[in-house]
Amino acid sequence: MKVFSFIDTVSLLHQYVIKENTGKAEDFARKLGVSRATLYNILSELESYGIEIEYSRFRETYYYKYPENVNITLRIFQER
Repeated sequence: MKVFSFIDTVSLLHQYVIKENTGKAEDFARKLGVSRATLYNILSELESYGIEIEYSRFRETYYYKYPENVNITLRIFQER
């Protein structure tokens, strides 16, 4: 996955997770335009950075375990 494509996917993932409107893994992957395996890889990558995303079977959605600890920021600048 190319860098900006990955960033776009993570940004979209964040929007769904923060709203707790993801659906099951298959549905969530479809919303993101990726395979279920890729979704799990992204979740694993985010977990390696300390971002804990869990799944509620009752609500059928992924959610941030500690939403107050999530701050995803992208800064691109050109050095002079």
